[in-house]
Amino acid sequence: MDVLGLVESRLRTGAIIVADNADHCPEYLEHVGDPDNGYLTMSFTDEVELTIRSG
Repeated sequence: MDVLGLVESRLRTGAIIVADNADHCPEYLEHVGDPDNGYLTMSFTDEVELTIRSG
């Protein structure tokens, strides 16, 4: 969440985020999992989350 907070305002629509060990940061998963925050996300593997900035 710390890193996302630093770059979030600069992410364009369509930007891709690959988060390794995402399962260790439930705050991140909650943030990108809420459609109101402008992301589409899915688990890529057990520990890797693939997220796309949707607007």
